[in-house]
This record gives sequence, C-alpha cells and structure tokens, in this order.
Amino acid sequence: MLTNLAAGHPHDRVGDALHGQLWFLHISLRTCMRSLLSLAMLLAGNILYAEDLSKPGRYRVQTELDQWTDPGRNNRVIPLKIYAPANSKGRLPVVLFSHGGGGSREGNPLLGDHLASHGFVCIHLQHEGTDDRASRRSPRSIRDAANDPKVCADRFRDVAFAVQQVEKNELSQVLRGRLDPERIGVSGHSLGGITTQVIAGQDVKGYGQQFCLPKLKGAVILSPSLPRPGFGDSATAFKDMKMPMLSITGTADTPPDKSFPAKERRVPFDRTSNVEQWLLVLDGATHFTFSGNLERPRIAALLPGMEADPKLVENHDKVKAVTLAFWRWTLLDDPIAKDQLTTVLPKIVQSNGELEYKPAVQQHAK
Repeated sequence: MLTNLAAGHPHDRVGDALHGQLWFLHISLRTCMRSLLSLAMLLAGNILYAEDLSKPGRYRVQTELDQWTDPGRNNRVIPLKIYAPANSKGRLPVVLFSHGGGGSREGNPLLGDHLASHGFVCIHLQHEGTDDRASRRSPRSIRDAANDPKVCADRFRDVAFAVQQVEKNELSQVLRGRLDPERIGVSGHSLGGITTQVIAGQDVKGYGQQFCLPKLKGAVILSPSLPRPGFGDSATAFKDMKMPMLSITGTADTPPDKSFPAKERRVPFDRTSNVEQWLLVLDGATHFTFSGNLERPRIAALLPGMEADPKLVENHDKVKAVTLAFWRWTLLDDPIAKDQLTTVLPKIVQSNGELEYKPAVQQHAK
C-alpha cells in the first residue's frame, strides 16, 4: 500500500512526463534560437568586417624615400619608397612591391597607403633598366624584358637583395629593429607581376627556380601573365609554386603589347595546383586599374589596356579589401581573414566580379 500511495495515480505520472517533455522542448527551442541569433550576429559582423577592409586602418601613414646599393652587383642602386604605420608597436610584417615596366618606386600608392594604415610596412622597389628612365631611353626595353628573362634577371635579384636588407633590420632610423623577417610577402603589377610569379616559384627557361624565395609567406600578383616564349611553357611553369597566391585581374586587362587576350591572365591560377590560391576578376577593369593610381599618365592614353576604368573607385575598394584579407591571413596568421576570403568577400565582389578560391592539391611523390 505504501508503495502504491507513493507512486501516485497513473494520470499524475502521465502529466509529469508530458510536463517534462514540454520543458525539454522549451529549453531546446531557446537554445536553438540563441544559436541562430549568434550565427546571424556573427555573419553580420563578418560582412561588416569584410566591407570595412576597404577603408583606411587606424594608423597614420608615414613615407620615406631611400636607396640601397648592392656591392655584389657593381654597386647597383635600388631606389625605394617606404610606407609605414606611424606610432605602431611591436614587430611589423613587410610587403615588397615590384613596379610594372616603365614605372618607379612611386608606383601603386593605393596599396602602399592602405596596407600601411593597417599595420604593414610596404617597401616599393625601383628596378633600374626597366623603370621610367629606361623606358624614356628605349621604349623597347620594356617589351624585351617581358619576353627575355635575361633582361629581367636584375629585377629578380633586386627582390632577393631587398629580403636580405629586411632581414638585417636596419631599414631607416625609425624602423630599425622593427621589421619581422619571418613575415615577408611579395607583390607586383604587370612586369612586376611576372617578377612576383618568378619569386613565388615559376620555373623559368634556362634558370629553373633559381630566383625563387620560398621563405616568403605569400604573393599578390596584379595583372598576372602566362609565360612568354622566352620564359618557358605554361604547362610546366607553375607546377611547383612555393607559397599561397592571390591573382588580381579584370575582363579588360589587356597587356600594353597586345600579346595575349585579357582572359588568359588566369593561366597561372589555372595551371597551379600545389598551393592555396585566390583569383579576383573584376568586370571591365583595365590594365591601368591595377597600377594603383587615380590618374592616368599621359602616355597611358596611347597604350592598349590602359583605358580609363569607369568603376575605378569601386574596383580599387575591392582590390584593397581582398589584398588586405590575404596579407592578414598569410603574414599575421589571422584565421578570420581566411574565412573572409573564402566565404564573405566573394559575395561582396559578385556585384561586378568574381573571387574564386582554389585549395591546394597534395602532391604525391612518385
């Protein structure tokens, strides 16, 4: 009897069980709603984060003109321009930039200013023999360089020498001892893009990977190029790249010498498979778009591919956002930045372009 009384009426036990199930359902729904709310807030934050990547960072940018002399190459002079974040603390990551044919250390202030405002040191090199002075002396010198690695060899060695200087950490009085030699990346436009590809591991006819610098953490290639005949074969040139790459081009990014159509600028991306990659293609963007200048030089009006870009400001914002995310991932080990590159930024870019992601394919030894 005592046992039956303690057990209660069967209807009471059913009611208790039903109440328990309802309570469990209530808690489950609350947990689910909180998770959905957290996810929504996270996505909203990520989108805001991605959109803000095109805006200046929190640092004031200071610039400085300097030059290096390489005693190992008959005291070859390498002029440079430094963009640095003022009043920053700690060791700073470094991005080396190689200008296009006929350019100078003044090339691409767009990315120099933008990246420095976000805490990076940008060193824009000037390559004697393929710079603005060489172009004025002999306009053909630039075309020769794009087709003959022998003419470009000093460019490649300039980058290697720049890396050595960064590792010495004696760059200017203000930045002395402040550079992080373990966090260096390389970037360039047009002929500077070819330079960047070679530094990143492109196999060059007659040189192999002699100029490659595998210690670098990443490469941003503005207006990438398939190998010209003097440089080798597209089928094999990109088989063993050494670092993650971001390639940036446009549907109207025709080379000034009209040597190939704009759509073939995706060849390095398509032919590379052993490293992680992104390819940003902007609708209507021209070769001039990626020079990083707001105004075209007069000579540009005479060159194919250097037409004005009617969406220049919008396209520049996308270049700044995607490039910053790439360097935050490769040079700062920021996992959020990589998530932006693979999930959020492609949605933002799609209004007038496409951002493709290509994971690395593991290479198996034979």
